Amino acid sequence: MTYTPVRYKTYLQYLDADLSPDGNLRLLSNGEVIELPPEDAENDFIADELAEFLKKFVNNRRLVRSSSTEIQVHPIGDNRVNRKPDVIVLQPEHLDLMTDLKKNAILFDMPAPRFVAEVVSPGSESSANYRRDYEWKRQQYEWWQVLEYWIIDRHRQQIVVCTLINDVYEENCYRNSDIIQSWVFPTLKLVTDKLLTGELFL
Repeated sequence: MTYTPVRYKTYLQYLDADLSPDGNLRLLSNGEVIELPPEDAENDFIADELAEFLKKFVNNRRLVRSSSTEIQVHPIGDNRVNRKPDVIVLQPEHLDLMTDLKKNAILFDMPAPRFVAEVVSPGSESSANYRRDYEWKRQQYEWWQVLEYWIIDRHRQQIVVCTLINDVYEENCYRNSDIIQSWVFPTLKLVTDKLLTGELFL
């Protein structure tokens, strides 16, 4: 559904607008703002669990965010020019660079985030849900040179880890009791099933 009849000429204009802080909003390349339905509660829980887990591996816990920081992207697939990753790990300089913005957002002239994870909503391989996380966001985060991108898919019971090697993502797929070892966080070890079921802290 359309959130507002106003069309924004730039992403910065959209960021400066007085829009509902609680809305799950995205900006389209034509300047239109859309409001998305609420995220699945189980997806939110898994994202929050991972974010809390990752805080053990960073010097500043404020660098780890779940569904609260946007990133500007080139429109691909669904023509959205902003994403709001389920989990994102910022660089320390982002905290200063975002202070003058009304919304927490990473712009094209800022450094890339260190890490991004998305929790996939159900759908076939031809669905927008699947293509958004496995194809469109992957291309957008690769353009950004995000060092590591996790695709957490509880419906297919797998986690695909895309690691940036020579500017291109190489992927590894983890299932069942496979141990995920992160390149960004070398001391991190995580059992695939524990994350897919939200049992990281049990």
